[in-house]
Amino acid sequence: MPLHKDDGIVLSKRAYGESDRIVRIFTLTSGKIGAIAKGASKSQKRFMNTLEPFNHIAIEYFEKYGKGMVRIENAHVVEANAGIEKTLKKVCTASFFTEFVDRLTKEREKNTSLFYLLKEVLTRIKDVEFDYHNILSYELDMLECLGYMPNFSACVYCGKTMMNEDRLYFSSERGGILCPRCSRFIPHKAYPGEVIATLAGLKNGHPRPVPAIDGEETGDRPIAPHGAGNGVFEKNAREIMEGFVSFHLDVEFKSYRVLKSLFQF
Repeated sequence: MPLHKDDGIVLSKRAYGESDRIVRIFTLTSGKIGAIAKGASKSQKRFMNTLEPFNHIAIEYFEKYGKGMVRIENAHVVEANAGIEKTLKKVCTASFFTEFVDRLTKEREKNTSLFYLLKEVLTRIKDVEFDYHNILSYELDMLECLGYMPNFSACVYCGKTMMNEDRLYFSSERGGILCPRCSRFIPHKAYPGEVIATLAGLKNGHPRPVPAIDGEETGDRPIAPHGAGNGVFEKNAREIMEGFVSFHLDVEFKSYRVLKSLFQF
């Protein structure tokens, strides 16, 4: 059995027997793998605090014929998850993104862009309390990395490029927006002006920082999109994304239900 060395982000772990652990890891060069850590609950030298969810680790593992579960030989922490445990919101947000990657990727499919994006998310969560706009922005980025991005730029039926003011109709079944003409005969839902345009803007870049007020340091606090003050954007964006994910990906994220209750969105 060949020995492999790789970087990985721990997605989840669970007990197996009295002393072993089953770990799911998203690696840089091999994609998602399932691994067993023999004696992980007893070994203070090899695995102490290493195989915790959200950790970025360097691992050495054996695999047999390139299939099935691998066996971890050694692992050490590259970047720990310290800071994520500070609040329940941080833990639940990190859990949502690791579950997102776990549920929407296949075993042994390399995705370098997604690896670094997940690492960026987990690193930022340690220092920033995410709001719904941060979560949505990174969710869209991950969908794009995975090839599942909704079409917010052109009519999904006729292909006509849409101006912001015309982006009013979204078809969950078709996976994107419709022009006024095509919306006459294709099932869809109409949304208030700028909701879909704002979603497209989030896709093209994370919200920019809010200017400081009275010398306040704002860091990465994002500008609220149009209508955010009364919840119009959040409500409609949530409906669009939930409908799209449900119809096209057929996945329900357990951690998302907890997020909804915490953020009240």
